[in-house]
Amino acid sequence: MGLRQATSIFILAAILGLGINLVSPNAVDFIGKYRDISSGDGPIVPPSAMEGDPPFIDINVAQMEHAAGDVVFVDAREPYEFACGTIPGSINIPFDYLPAENLPAYLDSALGFVDKDTPIIVFCSGEECDLSLHLARNMQEFGYTRPSIFFGGAREWATFGFDLEVHPECEN
Repeated sequence: MGLRQATSIFILAAILGLGINLVSPNAVDFIGKYRDISSGDGPIVPPSAMEGDPPFIDINVAQMEHAAGDVVFVDAREPYEFACGTIPGSINIPFDYLPAENLPAYLDSALGFVDKDTPIIVFCSGEECDLSLHLARNMQEFGYTRPSIFFGGAREWATFGFDLEVHPECEN
């Protein structure tokens, strides 16, 4: 492949990517609205949040709930990200692999058939990831009454010095 072909493919891929981003409901802003990692003074709320979404919680609440142990933590990221560092004790329900059919039954099974009033904290990896927002919306839609979103996710958890759980499947 010549340099000319490689350049053409790169330009075509960039145009395609930008075009998809423009029409996507989960579009990423071209000029960053993202801030640095949370200071811990309040929850991170993404620009894509809407009225009626599950509540957002900050690192302090997430850590307190984790220590209390009465809540289910759900990691919405890809399985390899989950394997290579997640909040200890979390369940992996990768948003990108949710089945198109029978989603309520899938969620019930993935969550171990917990009571729908059980507090659930959904997270991913930080402000560039809104998988947690979408997964929590699905849970709320299918009858889970207490999902909340820790938008800082695993990255903020580690930044604040809390340990991440690494599974044997991690290849790093």
